[in-house]
Amino acid sequence: MMISPTLLLLLILSVLIGAVPFAVLVGRLARGINVQQTGSGNAGAMNTIRSVGFAAGVLVALLDAAKAALAMFIGQQALGAEAAALCGAAAVVGHCFSPYLMFASRHQREGGWKLWLRRAGGKGLASGMGVLLLIDWRLLVATLAVFFVTLLILRKDETWPSIIGVAVTAPLTWWLTQNVVITIAVLVVSIVVIIKHLPDAREGFYVDQLT
Repeated sequence: MMISPTLLLLLILSVLIGAVPFAVLVGRLARGINVQQTGSGNAGAMNTIRSVGFAAGVLVALLDAAKAALAMFIGQQALGAEAAALCGAAAVVGHCFSPYLMFASRHQREGGWKLWLRRAGGKGLASGMGVLLLIDWRLLVATLAVFFVTLLILRKDETWPSIIGVAVTAPLTWWLTQNVVITIAVLVVSIVVIIKHLPDAREGFYVDQLT
């Protein structure tokens, strides 16, 4: 699939759609809480659950999945299934590295790269799951299965189970679809989600070393 001007515009639009920080908006509207200043600092559903409440977190997860679905719907209507997958991946990138949040925190230099990654957006799980579901529901089922099995084995937080779960999605996508473009889109989602989990994975590694 060639990168046409239409596809490029769709990808930019998808990034902007995905970048809408629903966690920040819901946190402020529900309880006047800035989720970027509480908990892990991530602007995502899990931190919203911890910092604001379960109902607010579930709402954020649904909204994050919905914005990825909206981007994919626009791509599907304009250019077809491959464009839809790419637009979904672009929405996840926008969610994890929101230009709105990056601009808002441009003067906040303290905390190093780990805090910067957290302030830049969410971890991409809800939006990524929405993309997998719309590409092929079996991708979502397989990812969740790997996640929960790993969670039971490691008996820790969701960081490593999430990393391992999304790591299997690109090979599985190729096996199910035999489509290079769709597989690349899922690979982008996997890479971005893993990058956003790196700060927590690194901290967990050092905790294990010290205990």
